[in-house]
Amino acid sequence: MTKEKIKTINGSTLLEMELPPIKFAVENFLPQGFHILAGTPKVGKSWLLLSLCLQVSKGEPFWNLPTKQGSVLYLCLEDSVIRIQQRLLDLTDYAPEKLHFATHAESLSRGVTEQIEIFIAEHSDTVLIVIDTLQKIRDGAGEGSVYAADYKDISMLKEIADKYSITILGVQHLRKQPNSDPHLMVSGSTGLIGAADGSYILKKDDPLDTKAKLFIRGRDIEEKNFLSRIQQGQLRVGIYFFRHSR
Repeated sequence: MTKEKIKTINGSTLLEMELPPIKFAVENFLPQGFHILAGTPKVGKSWLLLSLCLQVSKGEPFWNLPTKQGSVLYLCLEDSVIRIQQRLLDLTDYAPEKLHFATHAESLSRGVTEQIEIFIAEHSDTVLIVIDTLQKIRDGAGEGSVYAADYKDISMLKEIADKYSITILGVQHLRKQPNSDPHLMVSGSTGLIGAADGSYILKKDDPLDTKAKLFIRGRDIEEKNFLSRIQQGQLRVGIYFFRHSR
């Protein structure tokens, strides 16, 4: 049986190639590719995501950082339309038609990737897709390896992000067990973080604290930490603290 020859690019050719720059949904914060946002319950993930989706769809700064305006799909798979409306009304009195919501989607085995690609085909200016939560579209490892299942699931979503040069952000929970590295607290095997292009960890040092830390690590961005203030249960848009981790 003849094997297909491995396609290669030599170093000289690679250096001379004119490749498109990496696209950012939020400049120097959220690049194209598949990323995971994980946090403890009630830490403010939903407010953060809604604010993010709103600002990108409007093309307005998010945390004082420029955004790339375009269509946004927010799969709110654990929420009702009423709850989404109430949150949106708390943030704004205007939401553009470029911002789209859905409370139901198929699982990975039943065609959610095809559903996402249909949306992209109908909205060629798609910039950002949020899946809240990943668990709602996953089928489980079955009798196989949990690591292999995690890696395969994320790779399916990453393939779409890479194909269309868009950003897909999947929401996951954190383990209760503490770790000196917040990125290793993501629920599931290391296959999730290993397959993803980046991870965004939102957590509070104390449940009663009004400030939440956002730890960012990715292939195409410099590692960063943010500190944001939570007011009236909402993670308000605005940078209160910023530093490079290295």
